[in-house]
Amino acid sequence: MMKKVSVLIIAFLFAGIAQAQTQKEEVDMIQSLFGMQKKEWVAQYIELNDSQKSDFWNLYDEYEAKRKELGQKKFSLLLNYVNDYGEIKAADADRFMKEALSLRKNSEKLTYSYYKKIKKKTDPVVAMQFYQIETYISNLVRSELLEELFVTKQ
Repeated sequence: MMKKVSVLIIAFLFAGIAQAQTQKEEVDMIQSLFGMQKKEWVAQYIELNDSQKSDFWNLYDEYEAKRKELGQKKFSLLLNYVNDYGEIKAADADRFMKEALSLRKNSEKLTYSYYKKIKKKTDPVVAMQFYQIETYISNLVRSELLEELFVTKQ
């Protein structure tokens, strides 16, 4: 799993070389590929009975669409950071951090709101599993991105 995430993250970082229109298309493609792989991981981890499957996957697909919107914003912010690395001024750093923290907070709120929706439609165990796998994948991606940034900039 880790190698697949690393490959996708490296692709994210190098997508910044292209023009704005192409960047969006590349990010959409990468998100689509990652989304398919991610859905497989979620399907393997979450234990659903037959009566829960439809409700869970409908909510999950809804969640993923909203998560991808936030992902686009995070990626755009990351590209700005990478492009300005070494030339960041205090005001830019503060603006960057405010936006990064806001996006992280919004991601947490989104995951928690879907935890509650999934718990209501399925049960608390399924909701807990959803929250655990989402947190794990999110932290894995975040860790890989940070590692790649530090390695790239050294």
